[in-house]
Amino acid sequence: MKEEGFSLIEMMVVLLILTFLFAAIFTALTASDRSWSIGQNKLTEQQEARKAMSEITRLLRQSNPEWTDESGNSYPVSITSGNRIDFYIPSFAQDGQINTFKKVTFKLNPDEPRQLLKKIGTADSVAVAQEIESLDFGGGCAGCSAFNCSTIADDCPQVKIAIRTRRETEAGYTLASQVTLRNINVVIPEGVEVEEPEEGEF
Repeated sequence: MKEEGFSLIEMMVVLLILTFLFAAIFTALTASDRSWSIGQNKLTEQQEARKAMSEITRLLRQSNPEWTDESGNSYPVSITSGNRIDFYIPSFAQDGQINTFKKVTFKLNPDEPRQLLKKIGTADSVAVAQEIESLDFGGGCAGCSAFNCSTIADDCPQVKIAIRTRRETEAGYTLASQVTLRNINVVIPEGVEVEEPEEGEF
């Protein structure tokens, strides 16, 4: 007479098959989750780099290699250690005249090195972008022979910018651009207020 039910060996075989099946499903889900995570990280890297580049270029285009006022004072673009840039932008009144003149600074946050900070005039600094691995500015040298000067030559009013972002991916993302300063022949009228932080404040 044949016994009904499953033998111990049959149950072990079924259990072994189910174990392999669940392991395969788990591996596939883990790989899918990892791929999705990498894709999201790459998207974040690109968004942060573009956000930073857009804000820097928008303001930098309004500057001049070295502003001078009618009293002979000069306000140059200054690049420090390649990863900090200081420059000045004018604010125009409705009649087209400059009414204020503000210093703009972009630099990495010393307390959170992956955060890009922006400060305009005496206003509080604000975070422009996150996940910044490196930031590099280079001024146009005389004759545009190179773009690694700490100031900008009058005959090469350009700044080279390279931003590298990384968020838990091996490659990271690099965005580079070359910005031409537009307010080349503008002179600051005498008596215009210059708004900038105190020496060493930022």
